[in-house]
This record gives sequence, structure tokens and C-alpha cells, in this order.
Amino acid sequence: MSSARDRELLDRLDRMWIPARRGPLRFLGRVVNGGAMSTLPDRYYLMEPIVPGGDESEGGTASFAAAGAAIPVVFLKTRPLAGERHVAHFAGGRWVADRPDPTGPISCGTCEIPRQNLIVSWTNALLGNGSTPLVFDGVNQWVSACANQLIIRLVCTDGVASFRVSYFTAGNCPSGSAATCQSPGQSPLGLTPDPASTCDPLYLRYTLNSGSCPTLASQGYTAFTVTG
Repeated sequence: MSSARDRELLDRLDRMWIPARRGPLRFLGRVVNGGAMSTLPDRYYLMEPIVPGGDESEGGTASFAAAGAAIPVVFLKTRPLAGERHVAHFAGGRWVADRPDPTGPISCGTCEIPRQNLIVSWTNALLGNGSTPLVFDGVNQWVSACANQLIIRLVCTDGVASFRVSYFTAGNCPSGSAATCQSPGQSPLGLTPDPASTCDPLYLRYTLNSGSCPTLASQGYTAFTVTG
């Protein structure tokens, strides 16, 4: 990392929102994936500086806007996930950060998803309702075992939630050919988030019909729900 780039970033941060030279130098940033993201601790990760916005009132919703090019930051003793927000400190000529709670929840869309197994249930008028565990992979996915020729996934990437239901139309699960409906997604392979979904308690519901996801609808499925 060039010294000129360091000075440029420090000058910009001073002008925007850090009181000049008062205590340790630091910036608020968001982890981004530049294409060579490591999976190990004590490695360099890219963070783009961000500045907070939104209505400054109790209970108001904060927003975060990018404020500069991504900067290499050493994460101590752990590995961050793309989309997470952290404070980086300048020490020994390098930017460093510490993920304070590696067991804490993962930012996933508008919710914070706990790092633990979840439950997915479904509504099915033909086969009957049912449920199965969504097993946390230790990184950013919750995946079911095969159930009714289905594999179901909740994936959090760059702070964005993706819910996917794969139905194996040929061969056996999980090695056959599958059609996947997901959210975000569009017809004829889309699932629709239910506006009644909540983060606390965790209740993520996705609905479908013969127009939005005909493959699953033909098997009797009308909704899938993720709970903690």
C-alpha cells in the first residue's frame, strides 16, 4: 500500500468526519470482495470507507454511503465476511481491524441471522406440510439435507440474502437435475418475500404460485418459512 494513498485517505477522512489528529486514526468501512478474498485469519481484506447517513433520531434508520476506494486492511485472529462493517485503525504503518464477535450474527438483507442451525418449513396441499433443519456451514450459508426431492438454502453474500429451493426433476437428490426457484428472482423461477416477515423473532416467509414457480407449484408447494 503506497504512502501517497495513505495520506490521501487520511486527508479525506479528516475533512469529512474525523476530528483532525485527535487520538488514534481510524475509519468506518465495509468489507468488499475484490476477487481474491481469503478464507483465513490474519490476512489482508479490502474495506471501502463509508460514511453514515439517515435521520438522526432515536429509532431512525441509518444508511451508509461509500466514501472512497477500497483499502487493504489486516483482520486480526479472524476472517470477515463481505458486506460486514468494521472500524479500521492505523497502526505500524498499516490499517488493521478486529472482528469483535466472530460468533455474532451475520448481516443478511434487513436481518441479522444467528450463526446456528435454523428450521425451514413448507406448506403443501398435496404432500402435506413439513419441516427440516437448515444447517449452518460456519461461513454464510444454511443448507438442508434432501427432503421430498428438495434442497433448500439461505445464503448471505455481501450483506444480501438469497433464499433458494431446488427441486430435483430428474434423478435422485442431490445428484440429479434440478430446477431452482429463488428470492430475489423473477417468474417462472421466482419466490415472493412475504411482507409479514420479521427479523426478531426470525420469521422469513416466501410464497409461490403456478405463475411465479410452476415447478414447485405443480408439486403442491405454496410457501416456505425460515425460523430460528
